[in-house]
Amino acid sequence: MRPLRIQLIFEPASAEEFLRLGRLAEELGFDAAWTANHPAARDPFLTFCLLARESSAIRVGPVAISPFELHPLKMANSLLTLNEFAGGRASLVVGGGGGTTIAMHLKAGRASMFPRMVHGVRECVQFLRLAASGEPVDHRGELFQVDGYHARWAAAQPAPLVYVGATRAQMLRMAVEVADGVMFSDLTAGRLAETMQIVADALPRRERPGRPRLNNLYAWHVKRDRAEAAAEARRKLWVRGMVGRWYIEPFLEPAEVALVENNMAGIIRAYVEDRPDIDDLPAALVDKLVEELTFCGDHGDIDRAVERCLEFKAAGIDELALRLYDDPEESIRLIAATLGPEL
Repeated sequence: MRPLRIQLIFEPASAEEFLRLGRLAEELGFDAAWTANHPAARDPFLTFCLLARESSAIRVGPVAISPFELHPLKMANSLLTLNEFAGGRASLVVGGGGGTTIAMHLKAGRASMFPRMVHGVRECVQFLRLAASGEPVDHRGELFQVDGYHARWAAAQPAPLVYVGATRAQMLRMAVEVADGVMFSDLTAGRLAETMQIVADALPRRERPGRPRLNNLYAWHVKRDRAEAAAEARRKLWVRGMVGRWYIEPFLEPAEVALVENNMAGIIRAYVEDRPDIDDLPAALVDKLVEELTFCGDHGDIDRAVERCLEFKAAGIDELALRLYDDPEESIRLIAATLGPEL
């Protein structure tokens, strides 16, 4: 069985901060550093260029970029430029479209879907793979077309790794078929079996040799102070799978699911205002959400985190990308000293 590789997702920051954190992560043995794609953040490709140039082993790249916000041609140029800086160590998660596409008024909200979204992501991944070859490309997609693309310079480096951000069935099946890897978002123990079954069923249709890398994004809120950790987790709770029904049904009673759905505004308000108080939900219910959807607690809770990691590993997860927030350096050192870069 392959080891479970522990990776890190940085909060958007300056290139200098990414260089500092990334060097530390590389020194401690972590094999990948990612960053989130936020509407008003620094460019997620450019902010990794210093680290890419000044490092030798760690992979770098954004999570997640949608072809509906950035055309696959421009996405390829950014990715391949970062890959050149990194000597072939760039990675990218392609997604269907989240907060950035909403901010651009390209879709109405988180629950909205682009027409033929899954097919659009498939076309994007296929084009990125062709673009990285350095060979001439005329891409005649149904949603995206590119004429006369020929990035000869890109072939001097190993191709970047292209993941798809996918958790639900249609996107996941497509990702297994075409991508180098799949990044799940906040996939809890209660959904592991059915998710891995979808992966297994899709493997016979895979267009690439071998199985894709399976990566699970999970929030890390473990600190010296338990109250501080819990407050951070509550502030960021909304982006844990948007606290959707599919995510929370396995561990909540039906009445609790309904209570969460009917009071989602309080969870969203806490996130937007960056405050830990969630209106109109009992504290015990919020604690249950935090417990199941994140790693949260003080240093005495590390053993529980390890147990959950081992559960992910046993199910077939290859990589665990831990989403860091406040005090990232302290978190990196704690993760290295407890979980380690591989489990």
